[in-house]
Amino acid sequence: MAQSPVNIQLDTIVVTANKLNQTRKEAPIAISILSATTLKKENVTRIDFLLNKVTGVYMPSIGNEQHMMSIRQPISLKGLYLYLEDGLPIRTSGLFSNNALIEINNAFTDHIEIIKGPASSLYGAEAIGGVVNFFTKPAPTKKTVELGNQINSLGFKKIEASIGLPTKKGGWLLNANWSAQKNGPIDYSNYLKKAVSIRHDFLFNEKWKGYQTLQYIDYYAQMTGSVDSIRFVERNFKSLQTFTYRQLNALRLRQNLEYNWNAYHQSVFNVLYRDNQMDQNPTYAIASTNSPIKFKGQTNSNLFHSIVLDFQHILSIPSLHSKIIAGGSFDNTQQKLKAKYIDIIKDSILGKFTSFSYPSKDSLLTNYQTDIQNAALYINLVTNLGKDINMNISMRYDQFEYLFRNQIVSGSPSSNNNFNQFTPKIGFTYNKNNFGGYLNYSKGFVPPQITEMYNAIKVPYLLPQYFYNIETGLWYTSKQWHMEISAYQMNGNNEIVSVRQPDGVNLNQNTGSTKHMGLEYQIKYKLSNHWTVNFVGTNASHRYTSTILKGVNVSGNEMNAAPRYWGTFSAEWKPTQKILLMADWQHQSKYFMDETNTTVYPGFDLLNVKINMTHKNFRYWLHILNATNTYYSSMATRNFSIKGNAAYSYYIGEPRSIAIGFNWSLLSAQ
Repeated sequence: MAQSPVNIQLDTIVVTANKLNQTRKEAPIAISILSATTLKKENVTRIDFLLNKVTGVYMPSIGNEQHMMSIRQPISLKGLYLYLEDGLPIRTSGLFSNNALIEINNAFTDHIEIIKGPASSLYGAEAIGGVVNFFTKPAPTKKTVELGNQINSLGFKKIEASIGLPTKKGGWLLNANWSAQKNGPIDYSNYLKKAVSIRHDFLFNEKWKGYQTLQYIDYYAQMTGSVDSIRFVERNFKSLQTFTYRQLNALRLRQNLEYNWNAYHQSVFNVLYRDNQMDQNPTYAIASTNSPIKFKGQTNSNLFHSIVLDFQHILSIPSLHSKIIAGGSFDNTQQKLKAKYIDIIKDSILGKFTSFSYPSKDSLLTNYQTDIQNAALYINLVTNLGKDINMNISMRYDQFEYLFRNQIVSGSPSSNNNFNQFTPKIGFTYNKNNFGGYLNYSKGFVPPQITEMYNAIKVPYLLPQYFYNIETGLWYTSKQWHMEISAYQMNGNNEIVSVRQPDGVNLNQNTGSTKHMGLEYQIKYKLSNHWTVNFVGTNASHRYTSTILKGVNVSGNEMNAAPRYWGTFSAEWKPTQKILLMADWQHQSKYFMDETNTTVYPGFDLLNVKINMTHKNFRYWLHILNATNTYYSSMATRNFSIKGNAAYSYYIGEPRSIAIGFNWSLLSAQ
């Protein structure tokens, strides 16, 4: 008899946990899996629609696939998350981008694994709040040709094509898609994204196998930015902007090789090349001057290219019921940043920034290059301590070197900076019949980002960030039920927070220390073969424990943009094999908008309704998102040191939309 989806929750094979295949119940961590079946069922246009249904995860959209993140941390832009593709970082550590998931082709994603909590002991820096690992689709074993199209009532369109060609020893998979937003509900919010992905799987013989991937993303978006309190209260969807933008070109090439020496030894080798350039005229850099119609800003270009070498060897010791995974990596990246100062004119009648110009004198603001080198070694022991207990110990040593060369006389002087860190993790799992649990302790490490250290306008003095985490969890599964719960406490030292200055510019500061505590839980119940309900929730507390900001002692206060609760209740009804109806209700609690805890954002509720239908070689879907047309902000903050409506910042959430789409399998591997 085939197992139900509920039964196989803990038997799902995961690889993010320790870079090797193991069942979910063997991993002493809080990890969630969005399977290939789930991705196919959801038919989402953006990744946040998927991740926001995962316990412990809130990924607020700020328009055009741009996003922030919150996993065991307040909502922010900070580099406390690691985004992987097939187990390797999408971007170089030290060059974190809160918009890194723009660089993912979600149509080429097979499944997603999300670790909550520090994972620096295996994956290195930035793996603090969580790790999100996107796995590319493998080449199919049969010929496939698929065409897809989807549109929504807010001006979004997407067209994609996928071709799979098997060979005698492997195969090819190609996906190309085009998506665009035009004349949406928020003024000045158009965007265009083109993505091409290719994967080639091959098998030389019973010992040698591997794959190659190519990922190319071409992205352009108008930057609307946030609105102040007056515009938010008025429900004014008009933008202040007329010329701000973000443009990205990203290329990744990867070669993977796997060699099975014998039943006890396996080696895996990867080479990754990245070529990335992001050009901007950013809204976040616009700042006030003494004149109400004159502002200042910048245009900038940040580019890097890198070579990554990654090696791992797995030794199985059946007599000891153990495995040892040892490996290392080396990332060599050359980065360049060039920025120019601009004068901006605001039309006081229209209330818009209407034009900008470069000063007649030299407008060069920043011009530097940095060589980034990150060498790392790690070892992981997985062993059985008894019939029902496993132990998992991992240790990693990272060495970072920043070779900074300033090309202009002003700003930060040329220098070499080194950051070295040892990060351990130890965990235990217990499993017996349908019940199990885990306990782990881990440490995370984040060196200052390049842009945090070498900002030529204002150069903050920054120290590395350290996080110490302890957590425990329980799970239970049966034919009808699946339940999980995790509790954690993570203490942060030297945590870096972006603080808005009186002139409107954000400046990074070490905040001292913080404490993050939470409870994450999931309950899934299969009422019958037709009905399934699922509830995921997160209760969290994020506080400053020893922090002074702008001369104000905020120790003991809640961190800003830190909801105490976030959860989703979902229901699925499948009356026939060809029809699936889904509905989910998402609730976010109130939170403080500022560090002094004087201003509150009330939170929001969202309802999404979805209908999927299949007919022969066609799949159709209809989505009604934000069905109740809730007016809300996906993220809201207030600068406590500024008076007036300009101190407030609201990112307006999308109003109700109706999306329709189809997928046509001319030839299908299914």
